[in-house]
Amino acid sequence: MTNKYFKYLLLAPALLILGTITMFPLIRSFWISLHEWNLTDSLEMGEFVGIDNYLQAMSSSGFWNSVTVTLTFTVATVFITIASAIAVGLLLSKEKPYISFLRAVLIIPFALSPALVGYSWRFMLNPDYGLFDRIIGFLIPPLSDVVILGTPTTALAALVSVAVWIWLPFISLMFISGLMGLPNEVYEAAKMDGASNMQILFRVTLPMLQPIILIASILMTMFSLKQFDPIVTMTSGGPGNSTEVLNFLIYSTSFRYFDMGYGAALGYILAIMTIGFVLIYMRRLVKGGEWN
Repeated sequence: MTNKYFKYLLLAPALLILGTITMFPLIRSFWISLHEWNLTDSLEMGEFVGIDNYLQAMSSSGFWNSVTVTLTFTVATVFITIASAIAVGLLLSKEKPYISFLRAVLIIPFALSPALVGYSWRFMLNPDYGLFDRIIGFLIPPLSDVVILGTPTTALAALVSVAVWIWLPFISLMFISGLMGLPNEVYEAAKMDGASNMQILFRVTLPMLQPIILIASILMTMFSLKQFDPIVTMTSGGPGNSTEVLNFLIYSTSFRYFDMGYGAALGYILAIMTIGFVLIYMRRLVKGGEWN
């Protein structure tokens, strides 16, 4: 009996610390979300208002704008990153001498600070001396006179590009590992049956990679929903509020306008959105790719 519970006794200190630093802030922030509390008026928590902060969000045009921007940014980032990572995985999963070096180089963007990446891209997208701005203007002449970070559509596209650039190496390594672990017998059988390369890709490779695709989608969705550093350093939610994702709206509400109650409510709405996406992905993963 002693040996049975000894392992739990050893885990108890770690679980206690983890519970203290995670559960207490969660409970405290939820309690704050049920109160009116603006730091410009008082340093003490205000009166209990129930779900009024959540109802305020539901009736706010700024909130729904941030939800739209967040969903657009998330869908575009997840789709482009997963598709690009599969392509990179197919290219770098071969057993050739120089491939190992390319795999090592691939991790460099992921190792850089997101804030540093944001400042770098902002510098390179500058219309006066930015390298990326000149390249875009050369490759796409209609955009040569467009201020990339000054136009709503191009600013959001730039943020998606930065997010893809940051997370592509990590997701690509997942697919490289998955592709290298696939059995060669399946490919040999497919070739013997006369399957083309495209048929092998869509009917053999991608179905076998589906668990990795779903896990990568879960991770990318979570990463995209909590994206913050590049948005602060590149656009600060502008121009206007065209790139104001929900995470940035939470920051602005809480630490620019000091409305802690409303900001906490927005934080929980974002958490619910994230959990909803994860549950959808996990349901499909558990069901083996079927939605029923």
